[in-house]
Amino acid sequence: MVNGMKSANEVFLFELAAMQDIEREARSILGLLIGARVHNDTLKRIIEDMASASNQHLERIDSCLRHLGTAPLQTRSAPIRGVQEDFQDFLRAPHNDAVRDLFALNTAQRITKLAIAGYEHLTDWATIIGALTCTQCLLKNLVEKTETSQQLRKLNQTLSEQLLATAAPARS
Repeated sequence: MVNGMKSANEVFLFELAAMQDIEREARSILGLLIGARVHNDTLKRIIEDMASASNQHLERIDSCLRHLGTAPLQTRSAPIRGVQEDFQDFLRAPHNDAVRDLFALNTAQRITKLAIAGYEHLTDWATIIGALTCTQCLLKNLVEKTETSQQLRKLNQTLSEQLLATAAPARS
């Protein structure tokens, strides 16, 4: 579909399909994060909530596509695959629990920030092309991703401080 796009609607559908791929791959990556034996209970809960929310976000994207009278496109998002490759590379080496949790948290943050950027862009496009139902669905996804991002940021501060405190040399 990349070749021969002639309208804003086609660009929107292409970008929407990429967002759909981001949500599908995010769900897969989040499953890997949970399977990587995350030890921090708060982080585990947030990641599980993110995986569940990805299902809801996909349903809203599907609703948007139905409203537009089109089928889902097959588009791949390279950035989300980069996040997945980075995490898989990380898992190939042994790490202590605190470092693994911090990297899992950073991976969750990257997924969330990527999705926020996508939803901001798509919400603008949906508004431009006059797709009100899509705008509402995408805006709801954006709000939820933004809330998750705030939770992750707060937890990142806490876990980073804890990791730095345990790594700091003793002072006399």
